[in-house]
Amino acid sequence: MRYTDAVQPAADSTLSPRAELRATLLIYLAGFTYHIGLGSTLILVPLYALHLGFDFAELGIIIASQAVFGLLLRLFAGAISDRFGERWVLLFSFGTMVAGAAIIGVSDTFWTLILGQTFLGISRATYWTATQSYCSRINPARAGALLGRMSSSRTLGDMVGVFSAGIIAENMGYGWAWAVIVALGGVGLAGSLVLPMLPRKGALRGFKQALAPIPSMVRSPSMAMAGITAFVASTAMTIAVILLVPYLHELGNSEGDVGFVRGAGLVGSVGIGVVFGKIVSRTGQKNLYTLALSAMGVIMLAVPIMGTDSILGPPGLRAIFTPMGALMFMYGTFYGLLGPLYPLTAATYSSQEQRGVAMAYVGLYWGAAQVVIPASFGVLAASFGLRDSFWFAGVMFIVFAAAMPILFTYLTKNHGITQQISR
Repeated sequence: MRYTDAVQPAADSTLSPRAELRATLLIYLAGFTYHIGLGSTLILVPLYALHLGFDFAELGIIIASQAVFGLLLRLFAGAISDRFGERWVLLFSFGTMVAGAAIIGVSDTFWTLILGQTFLGISRATYWTATQSYCSRINPARAGALLGRMSSSRTLGDMVGVFSAGIIAENMGYGWAWAVIVALGGVGLAGSLVLPMLPRKGALRGFKQALAPIPSMVRSPSMAMAGITAFVASTAMTIAVILLVPYLHELGNSEGDVGFVRGAGLVGSVGIGVVFGKIVSRTGQKNLYTLALSAMGVIMLAVPIMGTDSILGPPGLRAIFTPMGALMFMYGTFYGLLGPLYPLTAATYSSQEQRGVAMAYVGLYWGAAQVVIPASFGVLAASFGLRDSFWFAGVMFIVFAAAMPILFTYLTKNHGITQQISR
C-alpha cells in the first residue's frame, strides 16, 4: 500500500459489540489512570524545580530532557505494537513511569532530575503510541468519536492529577506527591495485563516488516501534514508547562492554587472531547485546526494583560472563578480539540494494520516540539521574563493558524479522497 494516499477505514468493527465495549472501557480506564500521573508531573516538575532553586533556563532544559530519548523509542514502540500488540507497550510505559517518578522523588540535583525526566519521557513516548494505535483500531469507522472520548477520559485524569498534586505537595510535601505517582504506575501495570488484544488482518513476521512502511511515510506529504499538526498540538501542551505554571506561581500563588487554576482549563477539554466526533464532522479537520490555533494565540496574548499579583483572588476552588481561571478554561477547551485531532489526521492517512508505526512516526514531530519549545522558551523567559514570553507564544500560535489552511490544502490536495470522519 502506498502511503501517499489516505486510507479508507473499514466500515465495521473487527470485534463483537461486547468485546468492543470491553476494549473501549479498559483503554479509557488506562488513559484515565495514566493521566492522573501525567497531570501530576506537569504541575510537579516545574514547581519542584523552582522549589529547588533552578532558574528558567535550567527549568527549560529539565522539562525538555524528558523528550530526547523518547524520540528514538517511538518507532520501536510502534513496531512492537504492530508486531505483538499494544498491551505490551503499555506495560513498559507504566513501568518506566514508576521508575521516573521514584527517581525524581528522591532527587535534589540537576542531573538526577534529568535522569528521572528521561524515564518519564520514555514512558510518555511509548504510551502515546500504544494508546492512540489501540483506540483507533477498536472500530475504525468510529475512530474520531473514540479518539475524542479517549481524550476526555485522559483529561479527567489530568484534572485529578493537577488538582491533587498541588494540594498534596503544599500540605504533605513533594515526596508524598511523587510517591502517589509511583503507586498509580503500579495500578496501571496491573490494569494493562487484562487489556484485550485486538485482532489484525495480517500477521507481521518481524520488526523489519513492521518498520517497512516508514520510508513511504517519510515521503508522504499527507503524513508530513499529520506530523506538523502533532508538532503544533505538542507545542500547545508544552507552553502550559514552561510558561503558565511558572507564571501562576510567580504571581504569588501556592502549589494548591496553581493546581486549581490549571485544572479549570481541563474542564473544557473534557466536555469538548465528548462531542469531538460531531464537531470535526461539521467543520472538517483543516478548519478546526485554524480555529483552535487562532483562539490559543489570542489567549496567550491575553494572559499578560489579565495577570496581576492579585488576579487569582482567594485560595482554593474560588481561584477558578477569576479572569485567569476563565482564560485557562478557554485554553483547555481549544487544546481539547487539538489533542484528538492530530491522531485522527494520522489515522486518516495510514492503514489499520500499520497504525502503531504511523502514530509513532507523527509522534516524532510531537517529541521534537517537546524538546525545542521548552528549551527555547526557557531561554526566552530567562532573558525577557515570563510576561513578555507570552507575546512570543501568542504570535507563534497565530502564525501556525494562518499557515494551516495553506499547508493542509497543499499537502493533501493530490490524494483525491474525502476525510473519513466517524459517527
